[in-house]
Amino acid sequence: MSSDLIIIGTAILVAANCASLGAFLVLRQMAMMSDAISHAVLLGIVIAVFAVGGREPIPVIIGGVLSGILTVSLVELLYRTGRLKKDSSIGIVFPFLFAIGVIMVTQGGNVHIDSQHVLYGSIEFVPFDTLYIDEVNIGSKSLWVLGILAIANVSFIAILYKELKLSTFDASLALGVGLMPILIHYLLMIMVATTAVVAFESVGAILVIAFFIVPAAGAYLITDRLSRMIPLSVALGIASAVAGYLFAILADVSIAGSMATMAGVIFGLIWVFAPNRGLISRWRRISKQRFEIDVGIMLTHLDEEIKLGHKVSSSKMADALDWTTQYTKKICEFSIEKKFVKKDKQESLLLTESGQKKVKQYAIR
Repeated sequence: MSSDLIIIGTAILVAANCASLGAFLVLRQMAMMSDAISHAVLLGIVIAVFAVGGREPIPVIIGGVLSGILTVSLVELLYRTGRLKKDSSIGIVFPFLFAIGVIMVTQGGNVHIDSQHVLYGSIEFVPFDTLYIDEVNIGSKSLWVLGILAIANVSFIAILYKELKLSTFDASLALGVGLMPILIHYLLMIMVATTAVVAFESVGAILVIAFFIVPAAGAYLITDRLSRMIPLSVALGIASAVAGYLFAILADVSIAGSMATMAGVIFGLIWVFAPNRGLISRWRRISKQRFEIDVGIMLTHLDEEIKLGHKVSSSKMADALDWTTQYTKKICEFSIEKKFVKKDKQESLLLTESGQKKVKQYAIR
């Protein structure tokens, strides 16, 4: 397999693993917990390397997971005191644990972890990290490890989908029907920590955080259904990985940085153009509501003027309501089209029966 395919495959697996769990983090309003865990696992990794005298995969994963559990537990402990909000608790715990890890990295002579590698990753070097069984090269280590992790994550979501869904949207109801939402919460955090540890070595903390949060946030702007949000999050993550790699090759820049950047670009496009929650869609809804309100204002004003015996034209309406002539004409044409208003032979505006009913509706409001 070529180096390009190994790098893209690694990025795709990292994106899929992170984004699938990220959907639950975003819905639980715990997006920054992925940031905390992704940084705090460094402490567990370093301690595991110290303990076994080398970077053995299983001890490293166990150390990272335990560090992730410690992070979650400390955050919950601070939050449950009632003195701090969850974001403040996260902001206290993860820099503390991450800083200890950094100190141990810089001071431990036989801990071979580059501090730059911790943040930015070195995905371009994954083709050179191969896995051997009985001295037989069976391919890229990252593809095997991340592939096994993908199977574990899919199995976790499939088996506990009902429990995860119910505890995410209504923890009280989940507790009431005996689903143990606290246990589900910690199981989810264990899977997040495991994913962060496994992806940490290949792509670094920044890209792990990006893939946890950004694709899921983009999917959330598109759909309201969890069953669609999860695969859509994975698809957006994969698209970010592939587009980021192509951009990095063309621009000759950091691969991990490009992937995180493309994740942000894709999210930005969704944020603007999403059919229901995008900026353009929201602007259209607001404009439509404002226009409907102005129609009501115009009809109410016309009703008052008619009761006073005044003749009202669109130009007089524009002057009275301080609207532009063009905008007033647009509202009048809309009202005539909807048969709220009609014109007499002198081009004066009159309320129809439907228009009078509409005025009464606005008066009730």
